[in-house]
Amino acid sequence: MLSDYDDYLTPYEVADELALSLTTVYNLLRSGKLPGVKIGRSWRIPRDALERVIYR
Repeated sequence: MLSDYDDYLTPYEVADELALSLTTVYNLLRSGKLPGVKIGRSWRIPRDALERVIYR
């Protein structure tokens, strides 16, 4: 369950932060290269997971 909503980003927010297309973000989520949680039809990306991917 999402404990603190501010700790999660939408794919739109990730695309904006990383200057990527939304399609690229969804492809990264589906491939598992970007960790995310699917809730219904919506994806949420934990902010700490995004930071680990960026600074790896």
